[in-house]
Amino acid sequence: MPATIQITLDLTGHPQIYPARLHGAACALLETPDSDHQRQYKPFAVGPLYDIDGSTRWRLGWLAEQPPPQLPDRIRLGDVDCDVRAAHFDNTSYARLADSKPARHAQLQVVSPMYFSRNGRDHPLPDPVLIVRNLAQRWNAHAPALFAITDELLRAITGTVFLHAMAGETVRTPVSATMHQTGFFGTVRLGLIKAADHTTRTIFAALMQFAIIAGIGAQTTHGFGAIRVKDLAP
Repeated sequence: MPATIQITLDLTGHPQIYPARLHGAACALLETPDSDHQRQYKPFAVGPLYDIDGSTRWRLGWLAEQPPPQLPDRIRLGDVDCDVRAAHFDNTSYARLADSKPARHAQLQVVSPMYFSRNGRDHPLPDPVLIVRNLAQRWNAHAPALFAITDELLRAITGTVFLHAMAGETVRTPVSATMHQTGFFGTVRLGLIKAADHTTRTIFAALMQFAIIAGIGAQTTHGFGAIRVKDLAP
């Protein structure tokens, strides 16, 4: 079942944890020996580490229909071992997401750099059509067939979605000790034109809720494209 997983870590000294190391830690936590490590759409997404109330938090998203693996009491982030103080699972289902209240506007907070990969080139801007397509592709990779977003539905959304407003900047983030990635960081407001029907608005709302779990764009398994939904309105 889809879920957000909020982990509280005993991580002292604020070591440099690169996205590549977040990816490795998430794979160790959420993949099994039978997992296909090379699959295009992995069943998890990774958020950045952040501090709150003196503790280090790490938010993961679980996209698969089956429950996530049980988490250990201790994890390794690169060359740093740390205890898991607490883990909170906020479970949902594709049926519940698909039954979201219809919406025409969504305010997204991009909390880690977001970018898209297009034909070997990076696109570090919040293109509304790319956002919707990326979410729909990952939804269809993991949702039961009953809740799949058909090509017709996807065309209806991409044909009506637009970028209402954005505020932020592109930032260059280290992926490892030697590599960097540029992505968009800030807020994005998406809208649907007035002609969007009830079904289109419902699927749009479902995808925006799904973005909280799945993230948006490329390398979401490395901590890129983490999203918070600030507003979802009719």
